Amino acid sequence: MKYLTTAALLVGGAILASQSGFAQNTFVQNDLYLGFQNSGGGGTADYIINLGAASGIVGQSSVVDLSSDFSLSLFNNSSLQGSSRQIFGGVVGAANSAFNSGTAVVYGTALRTSNIGTPALAGSSAPTGPTKQSIDNTTESALSQLVAPAAGAGLLDNSKSWEAYVEPTLNANSFYGNANFNPDSSFNTNTVLYEDLWVTSDSGDPRGSSGQPYIYIGYFTLNLTGGSPSLTFTSTNVPGALTKPIIVSISKTGSTVTVVSSNSVPTHMYQLQSTSSLNPVSWSNVGSAQMAGTTMVTNTDTSATVSKQFYRVQGQ
Repeated sequence: MKYLTTAALLVGGAILASQSGFAQNTFVQNDLYLGFQNSGGGGTADYIINLGAASGIVGQSSVVDLSSDFSLSLFNNSSLQGSSRQIFGGVVGAANSAFNSGTAVVYGTALRTSNIGTPALAGSSAPTGPTKQSIDNTTESALSQLVAPAAGAGLLDNSKSWEAYVEPTLNANSFYGNANFNPDSSFNTNTVLYEDLWVTSDSGDPRGSSGQPYIYIGYFTLNLTGGSPSLTFTSTNVPGALTKPIIVSISKTGSTVTVVSSNSVPTHMYQLQSTSSLNPVSWSNVGSAQMAGTTMVTNTDTSATVSKQFYRVQGQ
């Protein structure tokens, strides 16, 4: 897997041929698929990309670069763009259950509109469609009908299987109809689009619960603003860009001082420091660094016995 070092690679002319000229490809469980369709704009083909195994994309500690899987020439091809550019797309997949052998979990995307640059926090609302194992299995069965290229490749599908089996409005034999949420968002040729990736909460998965049927696991970024488009996936455990914490409150109870800071970045550590004088200043660490779980972080000094003390918080 490539990590932010690979420039976009345009797929050669042979793949521009009609899908009917190729043998039917096989949908692979555990692979993630990025697909595009023209919704009512005269397009005659869908563009489907196999991004590879989910295990090589999600859960990584570095941003995964998938740019070489995306072809600008296929995205701009007239059979997809049609007479009126109304392009919608997203990522779907179905994986073997980590907890229940022979059953499936389902992946799908939702438009990310907030928390950009903060991987640990979702930027979209969690899908609310009902999930249970039988629904996941039926959804996987619908996805198995996709015309699916090999990992790392893309194709134009004249049978429009993405439109048929992913996002026709609540069609009973589709991803949308079974999972009850639409994984597609609107795309154009000059945009940066962020898409959160959600996975159904499998029975026994410690991250989920009956009240949390979908688990947020990271987001895709598709940047189409330049001549060399980029496509990346940022997992929840990739540290966000470090920002300067802002102390919003300090309180003291007995010999314990509690310092609360905002503007923290989840997955980063924050160390409380103190000094008894600002001239000269000599900062010393107080207690252990705390990992931020949200944009707020709390540090404490449990040995605050002096009459005057100054505090600051440093991000790491």
